Amino acid sequence: MAAQVKLFHRLFWLLDTIYSAKQISLPQIDKRWEQSHYNEKHEREYGKRNLHRHREDIAELFGIEIVCDRSTNLYSIGERGDIDRDSLRAWLVDTFAVSNMVNLAGDMKDRIIFEETSDGSRYLSTIVSAMKEQRLLYATYQGYKRSEPHSFLLAPYCLKVCRRRWYVVGKPDDHPEEKDPRVYALDRMKDLVMVDKSYEMPKDFKAKAFFKNQYGVDRTITEAEKIVVRLTNYDANFMRSLPIHHSQTELKEEGGFTYFSFYVAPTYDFIQELRKFGSTLEVLEPASLRKKFQEEAKNMHKMYC
Repeated sequence: MAAQVKLFHRLFWLLDTIYSAKQISLPQIDKRWEQSHYNEKHEREYGKRNLHRHREDIAELFGIEIVCDRSTNLYSIGERGDIDRDSLRAWLVDTFAVSNMVNLAGDMKDRIIFEETSDGSRYLSTIVSAMKEQRLLYATYQGYKRSEPHSFLLAPYCLKVCRRRWYVVGKPDDHPEEKDPRVYALDRMKDLVMVDKSYEMPKDFKAKAFFKNQYGVDRTITEAEKIVVRLTNYDANFMRSLPIHHSQTELKEEGGFTYFSFYVAPTYDFIQELRKFGSTLEVLEPASLRKKFQEEAKNMHKMYC
């Protein structure tokens, strides 16, 4: 496990170093690696052999290509624009860049504040390795509705981070009758180990398509419908700068309000996200969702009056 974590640190370091430099030579990589705090063995160089091996690992694990211009012997990220558009790739680069910056900051750490995250991230390297090798996981899990944990074999399909929590999507062996995979929160895992048993990844499973109609990870409702809301112009700035869902569309601005539409499943997760805007947001359609908000507003009024 420790070796896997160190390898991921090294891969992230290499990716961030090349991404930040835009173009960089092997001697420059060697020099930066010699000075890096991730270089625990105090190696004098990164090494051409390591560089080429880790380029292949990065391509396989993260789908990011590191290319070399033979005319200049400079390394760069292939199709750099794709990294900026892809949320996972951008998240990987940004996360490690921030982590690297904080570690280098030394005594500045107390002046940089991050949001706390759940402790499920300790299982990430195990899950990524299992996905890469297509091996099953033996999971011991306790959902909030269960009084006791239960154990099962899990075929991991993909990982998703949502609101400071990590989730794994996979097919459990204790629900063989279900066609769709299930979603498990890593912070509710009591134990998770990779076992020496393989599984076959479904060719038709696409992670983005699985969550296409969802906000967050809630899949109690999977059918999307058109939802229209209006916000005060001030609060619309927050929705505009950080869209709730990829289907979010700004319709118009009128009378001090901005109108947005979504094509998304009206799950509990999505409704909770709308609720955070309080009385500055009004649900206009569909009528069923508007009625739900009306009933909740009445209940809130009774509670506080």
